[in-house]
Amino acid sequence: MAVEPTARHWWPDDEGDYEVASTELKHRFAAWVADNGVGLQEDAGEGLLHYKWGYIDGHLTRWRRGDLSELYLELYPAKVMVEPDELDEVIDEARAFIGFLAETGLLDPDSDPPEVLLEHLGRIEGTFRAHMTDQSRFSFGKRMWTKAVSEGVDLGDERAVDAFIARFNARPRAEREAVLGPTLSSRQPTGGRVTAPATPPRSSAKRRKRRR
Repeated sequence: MAVEPTARHWWPDDEGDYEVASTELKHRFAAWVADNGVGLQEDAGEGLLHYKWGYIDGHLTRWRRGDLSELYLELYPAKVMVEPDELDEVIDEARAFIGFLAETGLLDPDSDPPEVLLEHLGRIEGTFRAHMTDQSRFSFGKRMWTKAVSEGVDLGDERAVDAFIARFNARPRAEREAVLGPTLSSRQPTGGRVTAPATPPRSSAKRRKRRR
């Protein structure tokens, strides 16, 4: 007989436990999405769980307004590549995930009420859109890979990525700083040159093939 996971299961202690918990949670979410006819990608939930685990508090089913603000106003603008016409899908996914947790009884009791979380998503949606197009908020990696994509580089092609990095490093410093910004460039010990293939930021929606 299957044993229902305890609250502790959704607050993993290490990477291995996270993989188990997140896989199960995504499976349940996918089933809920299918049952409710919600139009989301088949791997919906991957991004928000990844950042909740790795960058916020690690608790996969406890959600508060501050978590949503940190995720969608800070982490996504810094790290996630999304086309402007697909930004709605990001917030739709968040709304669906909150609804899923609430309806299935998985939303941790220490969370904000689901209606409060959904209202907050609506309140920050406009700011989220603005932040996602504000390049001053982009991380070093996102700046690099946004430039690579703009030049037609397939981030899933290791040879193409290596060739892009070589071309980038050969450019004059002023051109590199135009991409990285003088502040970011000055922090690099090689004067704004990339010395190793930094991993691309996670992508969302239709570009999930470009993994972090």
